[in-house]
Amino acid sequence: MNEPLIRVAIADDHPLVVTALRDCLQRSARFQVACECNSGSGLVQALDAQAADIAITDFCMGHGDATLDGFNLLNRLARRHRGTRIVVVSAQSNAAIIRRAVKLGARAFVSKEDELEETLRACLHVMGSDSPYYSPYVRRILDNAAMADAPATDLTPRELEVVRLYAQGMQLIEIAAKLGRSVSTISSQKTVAMRKLGVHTNTGLIRYAYENGLI
Repeated sequence: MNEPLIRVAIADDHPLVVTALRDCLQRSARFQVACECNSGSGLVQALDAQAADIAITDFCMGHGDATLDGFNLLNRLARRHRGTRIVVVSAQSNAAIIRRAVKLGARAFVSKEDELEETLRACLHVMGSDSPYYSPYVRRILDNAAMADAPATDLTPRELEVVRLYAQGMQLIEIAAKLGRSVSTISSQKTVAMRKLGVHTNTGLIRYAYENGLI
């Protein structure tokens, strides 16, 4: 008896990445690419229109429509599409963000530093197991962070998101609009994050973000 096709939605703001993921999935007769999107909002809209078994998505999509990405996107997918298994394929190298992503509903996390076939393995894993899947490169990130006891683990998901967006060059008022919070709340979260990290200047905060893979 033939196994049913596994429908997969793909979201990444780089067309070459979308093409590579599509070609990888099409090597297996088990997968059918249901849609291809270039933003988080596009992914949510596509899943609203037609459900998929798996959503492969980047964590940070800074090109084009960037109104919905990162933790906000994972939260939205977890609330509205509980039956869709989320596989994150990202260049993100911060252990705290990886752990938070899995806590928020990602079933697998694959690095763009890994071989492309790791995405295929992740998809097969999440269809047959409830345990999270980490690619080899991501597993090394987590193991190294555990040994170093990385301080970024003290930041809340909201603080991490504010630091990440600020380091990308967004102003506080823009971050507030993007995340749906007040400017005073964003300012407070940025201040608390700086205090936790022992950073005293905006330049230091941006440097920390770069050095610790927040962007």
